[in-house]
Amino acid sequence: MKTAAIVTYMGILFCLTCTENIHNLLNYYDLRFQWTGQPDFKPFFNLTDYPFSSPGYLRQKAGHAFCFFWLAAFFHWIFKRLNTVFLFSVAYASFTEIAQLFFSRTGCLLDVCYDSVGILLFIFIGKSLHYMDRSKSKWQSNSTHH
Repeated sequence: MKTAAIVTYMGILFCLTCTENIHNLLNYYDLRFQWTGQPDFKPFFNLTDYPFSSPGYLRQKAGHAFCFFWLAAFFHWIFKRLNTVFLFSVAYASFTEIAQLFFSRTGCLLDVCYDSVGILLFIFIGKSLHYMDRSKSKWQSNSTHH
C-alpha cells in the first residue's frame, strides 16, 4: 500500500513536470509527451534569466516546494530516516528536472533548488516535531518520578 501510494505520487509529479504543456494538462486534462532525443543541456545550468519578482513565477516555484515537501513526507512514511528521505527526494527532483530536457520542457538546476526548499522544510519540521516530542516525553518522565 505504501509503495503503491508513493509510486502513484511520483508518477503524478513526473506527468506534471514532463507533459508537453502544463496549462493544457491542468485546464483541459490533456496529457501529452513530446520526446526530444538530443536535448540542449546548457539551459539546465542557467541561474539568472528568470522573472524572480513575478508573482506567477513565485507561485509556480512555491508549487515546486509544496509538491516536493509532500514527496519527502511520502518517503518518510517508508524510510523513516531523514537522511534517506533527503537523498531520495533530491534524487527524484534532479531526475524530473533532467527528464524535462528530453520532453521538450525546460529542466533547470534552479528548480531542483526550489524543490529542495520543500524537502528541507519537511525535514526541519520533522526534526522540530521529533525534538519537541522527546522534550515532552522527558518532561513527563521527570514529573511522574516526583
